[in-house]
Order: sequence, then C-alpha cells, then structure tokens
Amino acid sequence: MRILVTGAAGRVGTTVAQGLKARHQVRGHDRAEMPDLDDTFVSDLDDFDTLLEATRNIDAIAHIGGLPGGNEWQPMLQSNFIGTYNVFEAARQNGVKRIAYASRAGVLGLYPRRQTRTIDMTTTPVGIYTVSKVFAEALAHSFAHQHDMEFVCVRIGNFSLERDQPEHPHHLSHGDCVRVFEQALTHPGVKFETVFGVSGSNWPLYDMEHGKRGIGYEPHDYAQVPEEDWDK
Repeated sequence: MRILVTGAAGRVGTTVAQGLKARHQVRGHDRAEMPDLDDTFVSDLDDFDTLLEATRNIDAIAHIGGLPGGNEWQPMLQSNFIGTYNVFEAARQNGVKRIAYASRAGVLGLYPRRQTRTIDMTTTPVGIYTVSKVFAEALAHSFAHQHDMEFVCVRIGNFSLERDQPEHPHHLSHGDCVRVFEQALTHPGVKFETVFGVSGSNWPLYDMEHGKRGIGYEPHDYAQVPEEDWDK
C-alpha cells in the first residue's frame, strides 16, 4: 500500500513510518524534516494546499500529526482542529478511503481505576488537547458516513521512545504501536471503528477484545502489574 504518515517526525509517527517501510510505500508529512524517509512533505497542518498534494496517489493515511499536548487554544485550533479537518478533507478530495487516526486513551481518563474502559463509554475529556481528540473522533464518524470513507480511531496509551516494553496497562510498546496502526490501515471490512492502542496486561483496564474483533489487533507485548498496584 501507499501510506501517508502525518507527524512522521514525531515519536509515534517515526515509529509507525519506520515499521511500515518494510511492507509498504511510506510518505511522510510533518512540520519538521524527516531524514529517514525519501518521500516527504514539510508544512504545518493548517496548510491545506500542501496536504492536498501530500494525500495525492495515496491508499491510506495514518494521521498522527498534531500538537502532542497543551491547553492553549490558538495553537490547538490551528493544528489539532483545523489541521485534522484539513487532512480528512484533502483525503476525501483525493479519493483516499482509509484513515487511521491517533486519538488517546485519556478521553476516558476520569473513570475509576478498576473499571474496564470500553469503546461505548461516554468520553470524559479534560483539557483542550483531549477535547481535540474527541472532536476528531466525531469528525471521523461524520466523514465515514457522509462521504463513504473508512476510519479507525486508535486510542493510544502512553508511548515512549525510551521504553520499548510495557510496564503498565496504559503503555504501548514499539512493536504493538506498529501492529495496531498497520491493522487499522489494512484490515478489511471496516466502516468506523474505535480501538485501544495499548499493549497487553494482566490488569484489565482496557477492553482489548473489541480491537481483536474490529481490526484483528492482538498485542504481542505484555505488562505484568501486581494487583496491589492497581489502586495506586
């Protein structure tokens, strides 16, 4: 497949782009240079004309770009709200059918620690960054049904370049990061899905069976957390 990875200079984007290169043609987009990719576009996400070019002749998009945190409205508006709309709309205009969107597990952050998070729970966003993720999930749902496109919203947990293997149910290993996005981009028969982008754990904090049914995602890496730590 010809896959565009937005945010390809960032932590998650770099990991996904490098992991997909062995099996797919990968194009990168970011506001920073991406020296490890041969096919790249450099611009901010509010530059629609560049995104229109970046999404041309592409089969699927991993939209990972955007500001990774913060609570200032204007930067978030340009990058995470307008920028996400621009990616989806550019994809629509160029006939790109499948988009995997990098949401965050923190959209369900206010539930009790021992309550298993499921995709049908009401979101509980706190902060403009997390609100932008809920907005993008809703926008993806709208595009999927209004424009006959396919979306998978991957609610990523905690990801670190310095920590490959998970130590907590929030964590996403490097290998599982590539696996969940590749499944989100390639699994057939998807209209709109939301899955948790975390690795496995003995602490059932997230419903992992839904991801297995929805896109065939099964984590390979596993965190063993003592039960006495589940309430800490």
